[in-house]
Amino acid sequence: MPVRIKKVNGYRVSTPGGVKAKSTTKAKAKAQGRLLNAVEHGFKPTGKKRRHYSAHDGLFLEERMKKFGLM
Repeated sequence: MPVRIKKVNGYRVSTPGGVKAKSTTKAKAKAQGRLLNAVEHGFKPTGKKRRHYSAHDGLFLEERMKKFGLM
């Protein structure tokens, strides 16, 4: 499904199935385009936060992210 982003009084995100967003910012339009492409290729958004598994229970990175205000 090709996603088209066009500048029309803001930005419009459209697919062959119709317009998905109107009058949005360029950054939000690009993010929505990436999301639509990911869903098309099998991504299933759950709404859960991503867990890091680089250390035991992923706690090391989570603690560092909290320390630097990234979470």
